[in-house]
Amino acid sequence: MRPTTELVRIWTEALVPVCNNSKSHASQELKWLLQHAKHQSRPSLAAGSVATGGGGKGGSLSEKEVELMQGYVDERVKTRKPLQYILGTQPFMDLEILTRPPTLIPRWETEEWTARLATTLKSNPLIFRQRHQQQITSTTLPPRFNILDICSGSGCIPLGLASALPLGSSRLFGVDIHPKAVQLARENAAHNQALLNQNLVSFYQADLLAPNAVDQFLSWLEDDHGSCGVNSTGKGQERYNLIISNPPYIAHSEYESLEPEVAQWEDPKALLADREGLVFYPRIAHMAMELLHRQPADSRSSSSSSSSSSPTSSSSSSPSSVPPSVVVEDQNSKRLTRELDPRTLERIDSLDHDEQQYHSDNSNSNHNSDNSRRAQENEEAAEDEDVERTWRNGPELDRVKIPELVFEIGGDHQVDFVSAAVRQAGFRRVQVWKDLADRARCIVGAR
Repeated sequence: MRPTTELVRIWTEALVPVCNNSKSHASQELKWLLQHAKHQSRPSLAAGSVATGGGGKGGSLSEKEVELMQGYVDERVKTRKPLQYILGTQPFMDLEILTRPPTLIPRWETEEWTARLATTLKSNPLIFRQRHQQQITSTTLPPRFNILDICSGSGCIPLGLASALPLGSSRLFGVDIHPKAVQLARENAAHNQALLNQNLVSFYQADLLAPNAVDQFLSWLEDDHGSCGVNSTGKGQERYNLIISNPPYIAHSEYESLEPEVAQWEDPKALLADREGLVFYPRIAHMAMELLHRQPADSRSSSSSSSSSSPTSSSSSSPSSVPPSVVVEDQNSKRLTRELDPRTLERIDSLDHDEQQYHSDNSNSNHNSDNSRRAQENEEAAEDEDVERTWRNGPELDRVKIPELVFEIGGDHQVDFVSAAVRQAGFRRVQVWKDLADRARCIVGAR
């Protein structure tokens, strides 16, 4: 039997080609694989071990561990199985997310913006103020902040947010079309239950393209403890405060260029989207307008005007129109306003014509009921009016302080299209979040 030091050298050299030809990267992967092998072989620790030949890294290896390690290395090198699928877990914020093919592995970019979003939500007093006030003045459990993650995959985003948001402050819902993803997300919720700060997290299987998708998504709020409060529409039906989505956004033309760890192991349906990876964004943006809680009447009327305008009128000189621009902000809060290409707006119009028609018809059908509730909504919004006005009309119009829609995107090349889609759906403020690699990573919108 070979000494451990020689085995480590052989395994490291074998891993280098699948680790971007980086020996340090290969050594780190090998370290994690060794730890996993030792953990998996604990019942067999009494078996004979391989001599260290003078003391190699990690001490001696049992025969079972050597067998496991050789299998792991072969999987990585010969089949290009992702490291996270071999280990079965991936760290995400303070959580341990279970991983299993073909459900997508959580990426560091997603972890980064999820942590940033949690910080943004916690730092704004408007979001949790009413809950905290009711905790002081009432023994009745106050309404929670409702978050919906569309295309939730492994569940890492709602679970990460739940672990970071205040104790018992939120209800988080995840939806995915793939049964295996929903099952894994539920396992992850159970696996991390102790770290979720008593925030409620639920996962459902549904198709966001189904005709009744909006009604189905709203029904979960009623099913979940059935309480109605500040997010109610006035008909006994609650709404969401925040919509999140990391939808498929890779173009089919890019599939051949993906790493084998992605193309051969992760679900193509969770990766690829038609129309150059952009097809889902307009649909989800319009759905979000129906899923979100009602705004004060003055804000809602402005949003309706924005959402019903044509691509041409959105760039007109009317004082009430929204200029076709987007604010880009990096991790250091450096901001740059960039103009949107009018041709991008035309692409949006051709892509989501049916969505806008549906939105317009639905808006007309609800016009009378909206008017009848306007006085009540104005009264309920009076307490927050001053802060809300500052947010809407302050010196930095597009600086989104209270996100209502967050999209993950594939990079800078998708900024113009997705930003325009969000604006045309009715979100008047649009901001771009960049990741630590200085790439556009999220489109953030608010009405």
